Amino acid sequence: MNAILLTGAALVGLPILVHLLLRQEPKRLRFPAYHFLTQKLRTNQRKLRLRHLLLLLLRMGLIALFCLALYQPVLYSERIHFFGEQPVAAVLILDTSPSMGLLHEDKTRLEEARRRALEFLDELPARSAVAILTTDDPHGRWTDISEARSLVQGLDQPVASSGSVSAALASAYQLLAKVEPPEGDDPNAWSRLIVLYTDCTTGSWDPERTEDLARLRDSLPDPKPVHTVIDVGVPQPINFALTSAQMKPQIIAANQPAIITLTVTAAGPAGEEAPEIVVSAELDQGQQVQKKTLRVPYGQSRPLRIEFQNLAPGLHNATFRIENTDRLIADNSRYLTFQVGADRNILTISDRPEDALFWQAAHAAKGEFDCLVVTPEQVRRNADGRVLVEYPDPGNPKAQVQEELSRFDLITLLNVRHPGLSSRGGTLWDKLRPYVQAGGKLLIIPGPELEAEEYNSAVDLMPAQIGKVIDTRQLDPSPPPQAAPGWPEPRDGTSGVTWRLDDRTLQHPLLKDLQLWRQKGNVTEVVNPRRTWKYYSVTPAPEAAVIVRYNDHADPNQQRPAVLERGIADPKEEGKIKGRVLLLTTRLDVPSSEHPPWNDYWETEGSKWYVVFPYWLARYLAGDIADANFNYTCGDVVILPLPKTAIPRGSKAILQGPGVVGSDQLLELGEQQTELRLGPPRVSQPGHYTVSLESLGWREAFSLNLPPQESLLERLSPQLYEPLTGPNSVVTLDKNRTLREMIERTFGGPIELFPWLLLVLFAVYATEAILANRFYASRRR
Repeated sequence: MNAILLTGAALVGLPILVHLLLRQEPKRLRFPAYHFLTQKLRTNQRKLRLRHLLLLLLRMGLIALFCLALYQPVLYSERIHFFGEQPVAAVLILDTSPSMGLLHEDKTRLEEARRRALEFLDELPARSAVAILTTDDPHGRWTDISEARSLVQGLDQPVASSGSVSAALASAYQLLAKVEPPEGDDPNAWSRLIVLYTDCTTGSWDPERTEDLARLRDSLPDPKPVHTVIDVGVPQPINFALTSAQMKPQIIAANQPAIITLTVTAAGPAGEEAPEIVVSAELDQGQQVQKKTLRVPYGQSRPLRIEFQNLAPGLHNATFRIENTDRLIADNSRYLTFQVGADRNILTISDRPEDALFWQAAHAAKGEFDCLVVTPEQVRRNADGRVLVEYPDPGNPKAQVQEELSRFDLITLLNVRHPGLSSRGGTLWDKLRPYVQAGGKLLIIPGPELEAEEYNSAVDLMPAQIGKVIDTRQLDPSPPPQAAPGWPEPRDGTSGVTWRLDDRTLQHPLLKDLQLWRQKGNVTEVVNPRRTWKYYSVTPAPEAAVIVRYNDHADPNQQRPAVLERGIADPKEEGKIKGRVLLLTTRLDVPSSEHPPWNDYWETEGSKWYVVFPYWLARYLAGDIADANFNYTCGDVVILPLPKTAIPRGSKAILQGPGVVGSDQLLELGEQQTELRLGPPRVSQPGHYTVSLESLGWREAFSLNLPPQESLLERLSPQLYEPLTGPNSVVTLDKNRTLREMIERTFGGPIELFPWLLLVLFAVYATEAILANRFYASRRR
């Protein structure tokens, strides 16, 4: 019952709940005029508040802008912060090339670059790291500002052996890759800076290295360096220069004049009258002096021929100078060394001197080599190991002359039957081996009767093992027919074979003239080639190379060698070839009834092979005088061959030349040393140099000259630098501005905001006045 009552009581209250939820309230009606006035009031109040707020902000802004304008603020570029308080890592590269010696307003370009570099160092923050690089010594190190200033102050003269700015820039990147700020400093907060001081001339920049330098720059860690190129050059300078002095060959016979061709260049404004340039030529410190005059238009070059006659044998020095006064003195001089009547000597060793008569006469006819003929018994080795040649004095036949093998450019064994026979200190091989290993040249020409075993015993010298004699008349199979341009039809190979001259064979230096003659087509040595019908069969050594083969077989792989060569290494410098041995497989001795000829090399009709071939052999081994060079460019490493004889222990060569003083004059030599290498900084200035070794009576000379590009003063376009250094990175000097001002102007440095603030202040004031007038005018209405 209780549950039913409770439920019923609850259900009784349900109509009350429904009534409360669904009852209707009285409907309110808004008066339209009153509603419109209320909305208008709210809108006007919002507009008034906005106008008051806008005027308030404008008046506050006027006061703020006025105060800011009185402060005169400066806005700094985000790209460059060289002159703040934060330390930087700066690499200064100074161009010390000869063109920096150009005078302008009583200062050389190097002096101006040095002044600007010191000015820049004065502006750097105190704790900055600085490296000073120069184009003559691009290997620098990090230092402080004080020491950097001392290094810059010491740069007083251009250096002739300087390189390009590009090489120094590569070193700068390597330094920046290793810069370490002081302890406690954030390395990422340090700006990295490269400043180049150069005259921006042609020789100062190597455009071929730009891509490599860009890769090196991009490999640096962040932040990347900022580049600044300080251009200290002079636009359109007037300059006269000797850009070259050429003489070919540089070794001439005693009865020939020395003919030198100079190149005279004039730089200046085009269109003006060509200047008259006076050039003086001086030989051997005034023994011969000449003066010549020529006109050279600005922007052009002209050749000038100088000739010296009646020259004594030996080395000669010629100095050429421009007498006119200009702004760059360094390129007004040129130096040349040449040789007259060179002692190019051949020592021929033969069992019978008369066997070498044709060989000796061939060299006498050519006139370049002096051929001395001796027997094996005239070559002896002393107890001290020196090998001497004894022969009668031409001026006094009763007296004997003794000379070391090292004096000879070439030694020839011609028809020596027993080279292994021991006599006067050893076999011929024992006496010749040190000469060849030290860089000497040996030519082996076999005779009709030789002891092959004695030749083959010299396995460290011989290019091949000598076998039996080949006779083309008895060959099986017979040699193929031999053809030549001057023969109407091929000739029988059994009567003699020619050389096989394919394109590869003609590339050898021994046959370089033959290649040219074949192109001409009318040279008798090509039209009517020589033939050989007897020669030795040989087995080439592994270290040897076949220069040319006989055309004695249809299969090129079975054709027999005619000339072979082998390089000989110094046993103390394994792998370094110094000497050379050449082997012929046929005879060149004088034929006789007992030993008829094996070839027609000595026939004089129809060809000059009897002179040409001996000369080729000697020229190849001793060196072509056309290739001789005594003249180099500053910065080159000069290599001078030493005497081939043993150098006494403790020997010192004496070096003389411009700028060579003190200990630099003495060059210590090793006992097995075969060459001298001379380069910067010992020899770096233009001029004449001599090197002598009194104990052996040896003397050499050479000359150094400026690189020709140092006289090219044309200005490079900034576009050549900017792919690497960045846009607008070239700063042109202005004498009325400090370096800081010029850098800041070029790089968008500090911007003065005062004038801009005044303009904004006036604009805000005008806006405030207009708005205030309109606002108050509307209120009055």
